[in-house]
Amino acid sequence: MINRNRKAAFALVPAALALAVPAFAQMAHRPNVIQRHPTATGVAAAIATHHALKVAARNRKMHGQKLNFAQRHPTMSGIGAGVFTRHEIKAHTAH
Repeated sequence: MINRNRKAAFALVPAALALAVPAFAQMAHRPNVIQRHPTATGVAAAIATHHALKVAARNRKMHGQKLNFAQRHPTMSGIGAGVFTRHEIKAHTAH
């Protein structure tokens, strides 16, 4: 399924990076771009999630399949993904 919908797979990249941040947060080095700009990363995650859900909903609707909750509410799901991404970055980045 990931091969068929690469845009949806790439929408998960910001969230995966946010979860990978805690492993590197304890090193004594300059924070990376994601750690320095958590709000921008959250916005990017929200936009990517919203777009991926819109595309998935369009494809499922075109094939007569039932949409799940996230596909019926892509804006709310995108906002949730963005807020969660920002929270994870802020919570696990050493100050």
